[in-house]
Amino acid sequence: MSAKNTPMKTVVSYFRSKPLRIVFASVWAFFVGLIITSGFGPHPYALEMLDAPEPHAYAMGLVVTLVVAMLFHLSFLVTIDVYMRSQWKFFTMLIVTTFFLLFFGMMVIHAPAPLGWMIAWSFLSFLLFLVICFCQACLFFLRCVFRQP
Repeated sequence: MSAKNTPMKTVVSYFRSKPLRIVFASVWAFFVGLIITSGFGPHPYALEMLDAPEPHAYAMGLVVTLVVAMLFHLSFLVTIDVYMRSQWKFFTMLIVTTFFLLFFGMMVIHAPAPLGWMIAWSFLSFLLFLVICFCQACLFFLRCVFRQP
């Protein structure tokens, strides 16, 4: 076994163990693509209030910041997924996603398109983890109620 193939085998085994991770990673990559491509559009608030001159420049700083934030968010979620083996794993992921949603969601009123897609991703992942946590809480209470003595 060579050292070159080890990281690729690790990634493949991570996705092979639970195939729904591929769906999550694909949706994440789709939103990263939306953030990158929406940087070409003009910022509506800058058009109305700031009288930005034509042609509008690509929002390089904002897009790079958002892509780095998306990478941090995904790395936190993957780290929690790999290293936590308890039932609180999804609740921890919900807390991390809530922090990202609150941080970027405060700027929603005058958000340019790339930031809007980042907020949409944070909200979508927040809802996903909220539903998972709710289902786990329901299963926990059902197990407590119908536990056999």
